[in-house]
Amino acid sequence: MKVYGITDIGRMRPINEDSYYLPQEGERFCAVADGMGGHNAGEVASAMAVDTFSRHMRDVQSITGQALREAVEFANEAVYEAALENEGMSGMGTTFSALAEEEDRAFIAHVGDSRVYLVRDNAIMQMTTDHTLVEEMVQKGMITPREARVHPRRNIITRALGTEPFVRVDIMQIDVRPGDAFFLCSDGMTNYVEEYEILQAALSGEDWPQKLRHLVSIALENGGADNITALFAVIEEAAT
Repeated sequence: MKVYGITDIGRMRPINEDSYYLPQEGERFCAVADGMGGHNAGEVASAMAVDTFSRHMRDVQSITGQALREAVEFANEAVYEAALENEGMSGMGTTFSALAEEEDRAFIAHVGDSRVYLVRDNAIMQMTTDHTLVEEMVQKGMITPREARVHPRRNIITRALGTEPFVRVDIMQIDVRPGDAFFLCSDGMTNYVEEYEILQAALSGEDWPQKLRHLVSIALENGGADNITALFAVIEEAAT
């Protein structure tokens, strides 16, 4: 798995509260986090979550869904306890979406409204479900997905990492094959870029870093009122 990442502060925010993790030599996992909270607490929450998650994953002998879940739970505990111990960080939290590869399988862990997509066979599929109020309304048939994109309460998250002592983590497993490309991103990307534009970028002849720069430019052109973070994780041929 080869992973490429990019982040941009956007046009409106004073600081970048997004964090991401790219795998180091021999590692097969990555993550995106979008922090929230007063002062600089969102920035702290996302960075702490990514750091705790990655340190725990380095000690994992075999990547499984349960190993991924435990790493996210450790991150939740770290952020939650830090918020309790520091009044200025009270209530901080973060979204969290991670991907890990083990042989011919990939595992996804997800909390919040950052997203993971899969690009395969010239098509794109959203693999995660947003933990938001408007997504619940969509699931109940109260509003359409298009209405959800502009709904005034679209930023209300129903599940986040670090805001409670325990967190429910969505875990998914998928068989992968060479050429699959996973796209992990914060909502600063998906609020301003359409799925078909992500697909077009992924299928373009540009190299992967340029594909990411192109998508960030679209988000900025369309408003860019939030921090923008995205990763492409590309499944490669197994070493022989």
